[in-house]
Amino acid sequence: MGIFDKKDQYTRSELRALLRKASGKIPGSNSFFNRNQRVALEKEFGKEYGSYITKEDAKRLLRDLRKQKSKTSNLSQRVKIDRKIRYLKEFFGINRF
Repeated sequence: MGIFDKKDQYTRSELRALLRKASGKIPGSNSFFNRNQRVALEKEFGKEYGSYITKEDAKRLLRDLRKQKSKTSNLSQRVKIDRKIRYLKEFFGINRF
């Protein structure tokens, strides 16, 4: 169950608070994001996304991360981006994007 099952949009401060409280478990691995890393994920939403984050904005961010992952040739960077994608997909409750 993702955050967009409850509300249609969140302010950036609400999103930061939800990320701060959320579990840090990365799906499909034994790794975790610590609290500071989770809060830093909110900064992935650049200024072009505005002050309110909707489900469509979240899908667009995931698509942008996927494009960034495909353009990167460095394997360690690809793994980091993939972990962000998996975590955010579960956090937002988005299966397809």
